[in-house]
Amino acid sequence: MTLTLSEKEKRAVAAIINERIDEHLSRFPYAKYPIEPLEEWKRIFCDPKAVSSDTLKQALGWHFGDWQRKDIALSHRKAIFAVLNAWPEFTDTITSPSADSIYFWEQKLPDWQRGYDATAFLLHLLRPDNLELTDHHRLHAMSELLKEINHQDSDQSLTKSLQDLERYTQFFRAVLPKLPGADGRVRLDRFLKAYGNRHAYKNITNTYCTKEPTIRQFTWNDNMAQRFDLKKITLRSNADILFACLLLVLDKNTRNINNLTIGQITNHIPLGTAGICNPASYHYAMIALFGEQKGRDFFIFEDVPLSTAFTEQANNSTRDMRFYRKYEEVKIKINPKYIMN
Repeated sequence: MTLTLSEKEKRAVAAIINERIDEHLSRFPYAKYPIEPLEEWKRIFCDPKAVSSDTLKQALGWHFGDWQRKDIALSHRKAIFAVLNAWPEFTDTITSPSADSIYFWEQKLPDWQRGYDATAFLLHLLRPDNLELTDHHRLHAMSELLKEINHQDSDQSLTKSLQDLERYTQFFRAVLPKLPGADGRVRLDRFLKAYGNRHAYKNITNTYCTKEPTIRQFTWNDNMAQRFDLKKITLRSNADILFACLLLVLDKNTRNINNLTIGQITNHIPLGTAGICNPASYHYAMIALFGEQKGRDFFIFEDVPLSTAFTEQANNSTRDMRFYRKYEEVKIKINPKYIMN
């Protein structure tokens, strides 16, 4: 069944979304779902037979919220393994998103709840012009929003079918033009994902929030600062990349750079900065950032022993990965050697 919305209904849905979008995007897990690889996969999946096993693993890992993680849940690993095994057969027999493609994966994937979401994701990558990115969170968000505006089809149940994906695509594309901003597509997608999954945050404190990184991609060759000398950064590990990103963010910020707290620095370079999305890698880099491991001298501490404590944590194989969080109120200064005269 085709989903149609009147102009009044489109505006009503958009009004609800605009009212709630900031609240729900403040909890969106940006580091789990960076947009850059998604855009690259859409290009690669144009030729399904050319999609490598590694690309399939990476893409499905992203879909399951396991981007850059090694400790993938067993249920996710099983689904990924099933897709890898069946992909050659799928590309030989299915040429476009259809009811046949849904049926194909329903027979191949062990858990159809997760399997349906993975199927919807793959069909989006194969034909992004035909189907929007969809999963059960987004589908539930659509259903709830339709009920709020008393849409005539709001009581239609979800059936894990191609029809659900098509109705969601129609819904998404009907509402999108009513939302402001050049980034409306990304914000709408993220809102629907977060809104449909909002019950997962019922036990999270009201103060919990996430932040999208200012710098999502980084290369040493393409970044120049007016107030800071990035060439003085000699190492190239994640800690050094995060420090370079911090300087680049501060370079565009007029605030006083000589009176920063560790918490403010962390806020400038959140998880996902420079594509560092693996929490373990990020937390380790943040500890190393504030210490003197390998001769690093990025900051000057009034409490000198605290710098030593960060160094010891970085060198400790059983380190406290949230060590830097304990000292968010501590004030430190950027080493003047990195500041241009």
